[in-house]
Parts: sequence; C-alpha cells; structure tokens
Amino acid sequence: MSSNTVRSYARDALTFARFLDNRGVAILDAVERDLSAYCDDRLSTGISTRTLDRQLVFVRAFFTYLFETGQREELPWIRIASRSVVHREAPRTDLRIRSINRAQWRAFRNVGLGGELPSGEIDPSFRGRSTVRNMCGAEVAITTGMRLREWQSLLDVEVEEGASGAVVELHVAAKNSRRRNVYIPASTIKEIDLYRATERRQAVRSAQFTLRKNLHSLAVVREVDRAKRSLTYTVGGVERTYQLPSIPLAHRRILVMQDESGLIEPMSLFLGRGGTPPTARRWQQYFQTANSRVAQFHDYLTAMPAAITPHDLRHTFALVMLRSLQQQAANLERLRPVYRTGTISEHVSHNPLLTLQRLLGHSSPSTTMVYLRYIDESHELVQRAFEEWSDENLDYASYVADEILRTRDE
Repeated sequence: MSSNTVRSYARDALTFARFLDNRGVAILDAVERDLSAYCDDRLSTGISTRTLDRQLVFVRAFFTYLFETGQREELPWIRIASRSVVHREAPRTDLRIRSINRAQWRAFRNVGLGGELPSGEIDPSFRGRSTVRNMCGAEVAITTGMRLREWQSLLDVEVEEGASGAVVELHVAAKNSRRRNVYIPASTIKEIDLYRATERRQAVRSAQFTLRKNLHSLAVVREVDRAKRSLTYTVGGVERTYQLPSIPLAHRRILVMQDESGLIEPMSLFLGRGGTPPTARRWQQYFQTANSRVAQFHDYLTAMPAAITPHDLRHTFALVMLRSLQQQAANLERLRPVYRTGTISEHVSHNPLLTLQRLLGHSSPSTTMVYLRYIDESHELVQRAFEEWSDENLDYASYVADEILRTRDE
C-alpha cells in the first residue's frame, strides 16, 4: 500500500471519528442511522460519490474488525443482498463531462480567482491572497488538460522561462505513472512568467526563515543537468539522481537549491506559505472559495454552473481540443490529392480520438470516446464549449497539426 493511500485512509478515519464525536456517539455505540447520517453529511460538503465510496471502505473495514475481534456483538448495518448503508450501488464507470464556455471561464478566472468585479474593475473589498498564482494554475489546467496532481506538482525548471511553448514529460505525477508529453502554449507561459516575476518571487523571500530552519529535512539540489534533464540532490543524507519526470512526488515537494549568497530557492513552480507547494486539497479549497465569490455576483454574470472544479477545466480542454482536432483532420483530408488514398498509419496518426487519448493520458480509447458522445449528442454544448474561444487557446491543436504535417513530410 502506498504512503498516499495510507494518508488518505488516515484522513478518512479522522473525519469519521470527528463526525461521531460531534453527534455525541461513541465508536462502539454507533448504529445504522449514524452511518446513514454520516453519508448524508459527507455528500452535503460537495464531495463526489466516488470519494464517499472510498471513505466507506474504511468504515466497513473498521467495524468488521471490531466485530471479528469481539469488541462489538454485531455490525451496525443490515445488509440486504449486496446493499447496505455502507455498501452502496457501484459507481458508474461512465465519465460525466462538465465543461464551461469562454464567458464562464473569464468570470471564474477574473472574478472568482482574481478578485475583480463583474465590470472588470478591482474590488477594493477583496481580501484574497496569491491571486496571480491561483489564476496561473487554473490557466495551466485549462490549456493543457493536465490533472490536478500533474500540474500542481510541476517544477519550475520543467517550464523554460520566456519559451514560445514548452513540452513537459509526465511520469511519476501521471495517473498510474503512464508517461506522456504535455504541451504548454506560449500564452500560458506568459502567465507563468508573470507569476514568477511577482508573487512567486515574493513567496521565496518570505519563506527564507522557514526554509533555513527546515533545511535539514529538505531535498537539497547539488546539480541541475539541463542537457539530460536531470537533478542530483541529497535527501535524508542520501544523494540521488533522477530525470525530471521520474522524481518521486514526495521529493518534488521539498526540492530546494541554495545559491552562493545563501538564498534558498524552492524548485516547485507553485508555492504556498513556507516555500512548499499547495497540496491538491488546498487547490480544491481555492476553487471552492472562488465559486463562493462568483455566486455573490450571479445577477451580473452569465449563467454559471453551481461549482467549477479543477477537473472541469480538464473536461473543457478535452472538448475544445476534440472539436479542433476534428477540424484539423478534415482540413488535412481536403489537402490530400483526390487520387491518393491515405495509409493506415496516416489515418491512425490523424485520428482525433486517438490523439486526444494520448494528450489526456487515457489508458483506453473507450474512455476518450465519451467526449465524442457529448459532441455528437448536444449541439448546444458544442456551441457553448467552442464558439467563444479565441484562437490563442487553440495553440495546442495548431502544434499537433504542425507535428503531423512535419512527420508526414519527413
């Protein structure tokens, strides 16, 4: 069992214990109605049914242990066939697609995360922090299609400053450690560079005392080999060398460099207090706060979804990309001489679904096929998702098309 899984179950145990304590119920006295109330309480916080199902794994295992060791005379639930209050219906394997249009994105980014008023003016009452960082993180999410864990663990050295587009290879941070390349458009790198020059620089300075105090527990980089794209660092008294994509997540969070002047520079791209990157949970909280702020201006903004999550930005990227890739494929077919039939290899390499599958890091084309259904079945969704997007947000599609043409010419 991985350390991340252990931590997740530990949080689930603490959450369940706190819930029972607030109800004034001891663990050994819990009954079925307490478990039912727990499920309702967790869903009311906005967590997904999948997350609840994972949390119930702990509840079932814990009470089964108490029963089997004789600490409880019976289990606190009645099971009928395969169902009970803690044996819920199996979650749907179908992907639920939620995308936003250009106007909704601007409202969420500028008003929710950025603290502007719907008119575009600065809101003097806004007390949010790290607005440039938060907007930058969301921009990376929506223009690359990366999962939250993938983009929140990026290292500063992985995105070249001032680049006209950058390719980042994912490995350890990717789901199931499946390797893939992700392209970051030039427009997004400009946002990253703005963050670097402002809030990130200030965050590094503010964190110096904490970083120096904790230097013994950090991973101190000795060498950056840009040619081999690798880092050599010391952590726990052991020197290690990894290529950038293969650096363990636990190490990525604590990587630092110290220059000749003694300044300690964290290697993470996105920084929170103390010089360490915000956790995935903290990013979820930033999005929740932004949604709450947007809701305050619902009378002045275009119709907004109840909440926008980091994964919604990934879905939006996928739908925008699929439509754009379909258009690119159609254009390539029109350019083909009428007397020339495309080879199987060309049809595969130009296939929008297979290309999108690679971009998103899906293990199976069947997962990516769900996006095609949303395009085919809802013309209104297509209109909302694509018509209002500017060309600068389609840089990735242009990049893919250029690569296809380059490969064919070679």
